[in-house]
Amino acid sequence: MINRFAALGGVSALALLTSTAALAQGAPEQEAQQAEQANAESDIVVTGSRIPTGGFNRPTPVTVTSTAQLNAAVPTTLGEALKQLPALSGSTGPRGAQTSSGQGGAYLNLRNLGSTRTLTLFDGRRFIPNDGSGQVDTNLFPQALVERVEVVTGGASAAYGSDAVGGVVNFIINKKFEGFKANLQAGITTFGDNGEQKAEFAYGTSLAGGRLHFLLSGEFFRNEGQDDRITRGFSRQSCGPISVPAGSGNASSRIFACDIRAANAAFGGLITAGPAGIAGSTFDANGNPVAFQYGSLRTGSTMVGGSGPITQFAPLIAGLEKRIGYTRLAYDLSDATSLFFEGNYGHTEVNYQVGSYSNQIGTTALRIQRDNAYLPAGWAARMPVGSTLTMGRYDTDLPRTHVNVVNETFRGVLGAEGSIFGDLKWNVYGEAARNERNLSLSNNLLQANYVNASDAVRNSSGQIVCRSTLTNPTNGCVPINVFGNNSVSPAALNYVTGTNTADQVFKEYVAAASIAGNPVTLWAGDLGFATGVEYRRQSFNQVVDPLSEAFNPVTNAEGAYRVGNAKAQSGKYNVKEAFLELNIPLAKDLPLIQDLNFNGAVRRTDYSTSGVVTTWKAGLTWQLFDDLRVRGTRSRDIRAPSLYELYQRGTTSYQPTVFDVITGTTATNVRSVVTGNRNLRPEIAQTLTFGFVYSPSFLRNFNLSVDFYDIKIKDAIASLSFQQTLEDCRNGSAESCAFVYRDASGVLTQIDVATKNLASFKTRGIDFEASYRVGADWLRDGAMLNTRLLGNYIDRYIQETPGVRPVDRAGQVGVAPHWRATGQVDLQMGRFSLFNQARYIGGGAFDKGTAATDLPQRNFKGQILVDTRVGAKVDMGGKDAEWYLSVTNVFNKLINPYVANSASGISDFDAIGRTFRVGVNFSL
Repeated sequence: MINRFAALGGVSALALLTSTAALAQGAPEQEAQQAEQANAESDIVVTGSRIPTGGFNRPTPVTVTSTAQLNAAVPTTLGEALKQLPALSGSTGPRGAQTSSGQGGAYLNLRNLGSTRTLTLFDGRRFIPNDGSGQVDTNLFPQALVERVEVVTGGASAAYGSDAVGGVVNFIINKKFEGFKANLQAGITTFGDNGEQKAEFAYGTSLAGGRLHFLLSGEFFRNEGQDDRITRGFSRQSCGPISVPAGSGNASSRIFACDIRAANAAFGGLITAGPAGIAGSTFDANGNPVAFQYGSLRTGSTMVGGSGPITQFAPLIAGLEKRIGYTRLAYDLSDATSLFFEGNYGHTEVNYQVGSYSNQIGTTALRIQRDNAYLPAGWAARMPVGSTLTMGRYDTDLPRTHVNVVNETFRGVLGAEGSIFGDLKWNVYGEAARNERNLSLSNNLLQANYVNASDAVRNSSGQIVCRSTLTNPTNGCVPINVFGNNSVSPAALNYVTGTNTADQVFKEYVAAASIAGNPVTLWAGDLGFATGVEYRRQSFNQVVDPLSEAFNPVTNAEGAYRVGNAKAQSGKYNVKEAFLELNIPLAKDLPLIQDLNFNGAVRRTDYSTSGVVTTWKAGLTWQLFDDLRVRGTRSRDIRAPSLYELYQRGTTSYQPTVFDVITGTTATNVRSVVTGNRNLRPEIAQTLTFGFVYSPSFLRNFNLSVDFYDIKIKDAIASLSFQQTLEDCRNGSAESCAFVYRDASGVLTQIDVATKNLASFKTRGIDFEASYRVGADWLRDGAMLNTRLLGNYIDRYIQETPGVRPVDRAGQVGVAPHWRATGQVDLQMGRFSLFNQARYIGGGAFDKGTAATDLPQRNFKGQILVDTRVGAKVDMGGKDAEWYLSVTNVFNKLINPYVANSASGISDFDAIGRTFRVGVNFSL
């Protein structure tokens, strides 16, 4: 598409501050020609179409953002910066990592449909996922060479392939870059934590008379992370929904409260069941029994106030370190043919602590016998023969379990490209890539060993030993005193904890060929076409430590460790695809039809696991007159199941607290096993988008676009969350009830999370964008002011399951708030620059799926976060270097404490707080 402002500076970063949706409507002929030439020189890869026609506006909305703008907004990683765009606000990163599933990567998520429904491309080509989920970690892209990012919203499977249900995000590099540039940066939060360091460079040169071009880029980034969520006030307040006990006189089954604490466990132990005078005892700093103070609104696991611990143990942000390398070598065999090679290397390492201290709560609570050697004085006499005590305990005398995830990626692409018969462009390439992921959880509790170590008795010599060693003296058990917080010997620590591992190798091979151009001129313009074929093969293989698959008598399931317990698994599939895309000019230079174009595509995809699927799209663009263009697209899109969704054998984890909507109580330490499903079918999406682009001739350099979208996914592939599974069971789904397990007392103990084809998923809304560029000579000669506003309104967001009452979660805070918007103002004034950004995250209901009597004060206000960046260019030896100061979340607005514990809310809002960064950009 043509950038109306490109004539002022080619395709510079400044020109790209406006979106493609607002480009070149009715630009003067001279500007259009200059812009089209600039676009051709920059070799645009994705503009909503595979057809390389610089002057044609596609019917599918596209947003273009330069890396200069992204770095000004959030100068850390491109993935974090892209989350500022309303359409990508559901994307994930290292913040709030709470599980052992490889969190910490930067996964893009368009329209909050899930990152697996967003196709992420690197310079127009697929990039190897970092595991069997199919997600691409954008942390692995060479940020210093990325020139811009193009976001194609709406269905795009016919043009780009499977996974593009939500759309396409394409990172485009500057393949013609010459010279050397670098950026050095450091940052820290206003709380003095999560220190950051960043260094990146890019080098490019031409050799052999300009026929050989060489690129090299490198990047180092590290943020230290923060394991202690309690460092933030919203965690110390410990607010959120809490169950209301029966008979309390409150009409609501849950209310919001603060100072929520554990009622069934304590640091150093809480006797939850036993004789009178012992039950309800905890321990002081010296290990002496004292009365446990219970608070109000007490249920089996929670209460308000009292002496129980605040269980805000989840990490605030994972530590991330990455080292990235990229190179590209291109050689022109002739004016019409070039050979190229590109190589990627990426090494990322993520560290964080698991969501809680090691614990024994609920069904895994400790059973203490009356002959325990560490039993407090006098207790044995008060216990009947054969009786036991039940203890709930947070093991703060044991080290925390830490997760370490290392990903190492190698990718090589060899290809050729050129042109024939004038402007027909062809491209062939082959890719081979490998990702190795090593996951380890250190200091992970071996539950059966811990039970053995806590069961301490005296032997015939009066020594304190494990009861198990009386019959099995060589089992290595070392006794532990669980009454109060006590020092644990290295030998005991070595016995009760271990390191479980999961090492996975993921491989991808791609071969593709395509040809595109405008071979024929018709009555209303050039006929454009693109066609191509692609073959792709993916496989993964994971090996684990033996204890992760060993039987655990404490949980009566596989997996000796408290968390993790990955399974050995493997899988593979291949894909064969062919596509055709046409751009047909229908009419031109008629009354109210300045231009009318049809754009259509069809793709045939053959999956070795799920068969053949056809996708298509059909769209129109109608230029009524210079100022106004109308566009619309209808498409059929697909996403086939990923390797994990097909072949995952099961990964065990624990959820600290789950509200049981069936019984109206809160359960703790609920086990979950995630499994795949080889009978999955591809999901089918029907997508409709239509809107307009308005560029008034009376207000030069102003652009406005508004687009409506409606996406309906049939047989959607998903795993229900804990809460969704329970809600579906309560609402009558026998299938969901089969995944819910309880003990003999009816207490919730396990919820299996199985991947399946849900009935449907529906979402619709409106995207809007406005940009305006104007001279600011009133400040200084030559000063320019750029403004931009991007927004999204979600009208519907429904996931449906057969036999279950559907819930429209549009307007639910942390899931699908009705409104999101990002406003930006960029001032360029000589050697000085000032960038300001305001991000609005809409408020809404905490949970729209429960009865009106539940959580009566459920609605919360939205939030506005403000970021700023000040830059100044300084002459350093004849070269300009820009020094800058960036402040993210200037007013230090943190997440609402009432929604801070929700699984999704933490990704929408800011839980880290104000962050200062200083840096310098320079070139040689």
